[in-house]
Amino acid sequence: MDILELAKEKAEEAELYEAHTEALGVVFHGGEVEKVGSEAILGRALRVIAGGKLGFASTAGGEPKALVEAALAAAQHGDPAPFKFPPLRDGTQVEAFDPAAPRISPEELLQWGEEAVRTIKAEFPELVVNVYLSRATTKVVIRNTAGGERRERRTALSLTVGAERVQEDDIWLIYESQTVRRLTDLDREELVEKLLQKLRWGAEVAPPPTGKPPVLFLPSAVPVLLLPLTHGFSGLSVFLGTSPLKGRQGEQAFAKSFTLVDDGLIPFGPRARSFDDEGLPVGRLPLVEEGVVRNFFYDLRAAALSGVEPTGNGLKGGPFGDGGFRAPPGPAPRHLVVRPGEGSLTELIREMKEGLIVSDVIGLGQGNIQSGAFSNNVSVGFVVRDGRVVGRVKNTMIFGNAYEVLKDGLIQVGGEPEWVAGSLFAPPLLVQGVSVVGR
Repeated sequence: MDILELAKEKAEEAELYEAHTEALGVVFHGGEVEKVGSEAILGRALRVIAGGKLGFASTAGGEPKALVEAALAAAQHGDPAPFKFPPLRDGTQVEAFDPAAPRISPEELLQWGEEAVRTIKAEFPELVVNVYLSRATTKVVIRNTAGGERRERRTALSLTVGAERVQEDDIWLIYESQTVRRLTDLDREELVEKLLQKLRWGAEVAPPPTGKPPVLFLPSAVPVLLLPLTHGFSGLSVFLGTSPLKGRQGEQAFAKSFTLVDDGLIPFGPRARSFDDEGLPVGRLPLVEEGVVRNFFYDLRAAALSGVEPTGNGLKGGPFGDGGFRAPPGPAPRHLVVRPGEGSLTELIREMKEGLIVSDVIGLGQGNIQSGAFSNNVSVGFVVRDGRVVGRVKNTMIFGNAYEVLKDGLIQVGGEPEWVAGSLFAPPLLVQGVSVVGR
């Protein structure tokens, strides 16, 4: 018997999410091939509304009856379900499948990995180089008891290149990564060159500038400032009263140079899809326009609680990246896009004169996300003196408040955005008001 029919026997409503993924991966460790492997997974996730409560369960290859029973059992202790699953209809089509991606062979992935290792080793032969490559195709199908279905094929390509330098009292790890849906968007040479540039910058260790110097967040570090905002713009957080932006629509809450859009309509974006993980069509939602708060994003549950329409933001996996079929959907952005300003990275470094460049941190999300407070150890950061990079930092920590920094401390929005963190398109941000501590 069909899973939805089984669920309907004891539940008022049900929704089935299916993801069939075929993936190929290659791993290089220490410059040598460690693993070449493929896998195929059929994942199913079932949500039910039983007794007015929401239940969720997932399985990879399990029996339909067991999946239904697990979801019904979860509903006994679930949250009240203030919504009904809507009929699913075709809507906006967003390009998310590249036919060239599934044709990439293991030999090609191996060749790409060897090229990356060879290029890095040519300049830094003493480093341990690790490379991770993968390509995957996923077929997603969503059905519910209200009728209709949404289905789509999506591709994903991922390349991560890392280098390790292990010396006495000095362990330095640095990685660059890119995830795309289209083969032509995977720029392997640029990714390796970015890694090499940071390795050159970090040839020497320099004492960090302490106090509150200018801080330049590279795109890879911008999530430190934007992660709290993904909570603040969540319709569920607004309803629960935990968002600092509640009641501030139409208010100037950020610097005028800051514009932020949740854009689900970007063709082949790393999180591109025609519908969210509840089957609703995606769209484009301005969140901040020249510093003014405009909208919040909602999944089905948050919209029902708030008495508004859902915005197609019911996604698995949280604000950045893909959580896979095992995660229940919740309100999250599709693609967060920071409108770029002006200035190359070189120009920003020259104009900041003295300060700290932050490339990566340890423990993203540490601090009080609800209030906007962040507190992170810098894993990859560099010192700027007289407008040039003079070395990398060790044992350095940054802390501040994202809302305060993006309102009163935003010096300049750079002009060279990059895709980072799976779904964020952001340029470098030069700010003040961030505390820097070294030891």
